[in-house]
Amino acid sequence: MQREQFERLKRWFDDYVSGHYVPGDEFLNNNLRLKECHTRRVRGEMRSLSAALSMNGQDAVLAEAIALLHDVGRFAQFKTYRTYKDSRSENHSVLGLRIMDEHRLIDDLPTEEQVIIRQAVEFHGAKELPTMDERAGHFAKMIRDVDKLDIYCLCVDNYRLYHENRDAFVLEVEFPDSADISPYILEAVLSNRLIDYGHIRTLTDAKLMQLGWVFDVYFDWTLRQMRDRGYIKGIARWLPDSEPAQRALGHVQRYVDERLDNHDHSTPRNRSGN
Repeated sequence: MQREQFERLKRWFDDYVSGHYVPGDEFLNNNLRLKECHTRRVRGEMRSLSAALSMNGQDAVLAEAIALLHDVGRFAQFKTYRTYKDSRSENHSVLGLRIMDEHRLIDDLPTEEQVIIRQAVEFHGAKELPTMDERAGHFAKMIRDVDKLDIYCLCVDNYRLYHENRDAFVLEVEFPDSADISPYILEAVLSNRLIDYGHIRTLTDAKLMQLGWVFDVYFDWTLRQMRDRGYIKGIARWLPDSEPAQRALGHVQRYVDERLDNHDHSTPRNRSGN
């Protein structure tokens, strides 16, 4: 992708997003702003990951375009349904593809790049990646990593704000604030398995699911940022001081340390060693 093609997409994105804000509706505006800022930060993380992987210029621009568009469905989703929960609205990734088609956003790109963008957007939030072309899969892994990285940052900030002053918290809280842990969630974390969002019942379940994302991080660079920036500890801070919660946390921390300590830090590698 050429830089001028990306700049055209960015101008469209800025105009599109600004049209969703409603004066005086602070609940809507705060939640839209959350995703707008998230997109901006994910673009920055994508640039950093592209540099760590020594990607060429056009591929790096393509990766940043994926970061720009990965959550484009979120704005219409929240304005229509006033929730980011797909199960109570519609799949935001599929909605994003529909918006891309309606506005013919990538029609001028080579077919290969269109396929790469569409697959990355469609599967960026899926529980697991389906089998796909190696090149398309590489970009899909990149967006999944940097998306998680910024969501970790958001979780740290939002859990702190929520727990310090629940009454003043202005964002959507999807689950009951309970220290209870579902047996399925605990067993999945201890087995290095990914967690289906539909099994989450409490806020503690959600925190453990997020900590369990480390098992789905593809590039060591990403995992190192999660650890070294204090994101894992920042989420762990708000776990209950119960034996199951602390056992799950210890398992996650050992996994991260062992994986990073066993790899050459100078060479970005994915979790399959490629």
